[in-house]
Amino acid sequence: MMPLSWDEVYFAQPWAFGLAGLVVLLPLLFTAFHTLTHRHPEGEFVSPDMHEWLLRDGVDKARLQPWATFLMWLCALCVSLALTRPQWGMLEQTVQQEGLDIVIAVDLSSSMRATDLTPSRIENARRELAFLVEELSGNRIGLVGFAGSAFLFCPLTLDSDAVEMFLGEMTIEAVPVPGTSLGEAMRVAMETFQLSEDAQGGSKIILLLTDGEDHESRPLELAEQAAQAGIIIDTIGIGTPEGALVPDAYGGVLDDDRGEQVLSKLDGATLKKISEITGGMFLRMDSESDGLNSYLSRLQMRQTRHFGSKTEVLRQERFPLFLGLAALIFMLALVVEEVDKRR
Repeated sequence: MMPLSWDEVYFAQPWAFGLAGLVVLLPLLFTAFHTLTHRHPEGEFVSPDMHEWLLRDGVDKARLQPWATFLMWLCALCVSLALTRPQWGMLEQTVQQEGLDIVIAVDLSSSMRATDLTPSRIENARRELAFLVEELSGNRIGLVGFAGSAFLFCPLTLDSDAVEMFLGEMTIEAVPVPGTSLGEAMRVAMETFQLSEDAQGGSKIILLLTDGEDHESRPLELAEQAAQAGIIIDTIGIGTPEGALVPDAYGGVLDDDRGEQVLSKLDGATLKKISEITGGMFLRMDSESDGLNSYLSRLQMRQTRHFGSKTEVLRQERFPLFLGLAALIFMLALVVEEVDKRR
């Protein structure tokens, strides 16, 4: 089906027109090269009569060669046009939406300023989560930020761009209540699933990213409740067991109530128990880990959920027409060359 007008034609890879232009110029480039490299007339090496006889004899024996050369050039032109991926006409396609439901709970407490991971725990967390959100495009993702209390930053959504935007707003200053309440974060994350119970079956996952220093919020009891609700909690411990001093918001070091400098260490034991109770994974994010790459590979093996279907209107690809024409012309060029050889 040919387009009714040029306005209907769209090229997905317009850069390939540069290659098509080069193919068009090939005959001119070849002629110029041949002229520059054959400046001396053949008559200087053979007599005029011999030159005329050789030229006439060669032309008679290769009468079809120019046609074979032209066909090869035309084949190359068709291939280069196919590379531009011409598209015209519209095609409706119904897509079944399936994926995971993941609520990411991010620790925004002051201890996340610690610099045992360069430049800080929170900056490492935000960078790795931005990578994870991009790789999980097509899954429903929600965001919860917590310190002494927890807040829903983004409900479950398929819009990964919106998730990335809200992720950029998740700073330590965004949650004014001091402390670290893992239990409160888990409670808000579980409520987020209840707000979006339009899909049945499949995995519901809470990804808890924190240094694990909980301040008496009964996280193991909340983990039991999550397990009963069929929710998996994966925990990512960020930081090192040795820990680091916690900087304050003014460039100094944070002091506790006794005036002593605060040293924050990773509490991996609590996080591991939480994940074990719910059948989840516990991983560490430190200077020796590969970020969230290993977590992503294991996450993709989880059972997906059905989100419904949507209809997409797509442009129809027409490059196969040009590739088919190129193949036909190439075969014809081979036939012409074979006929010319047997003459």
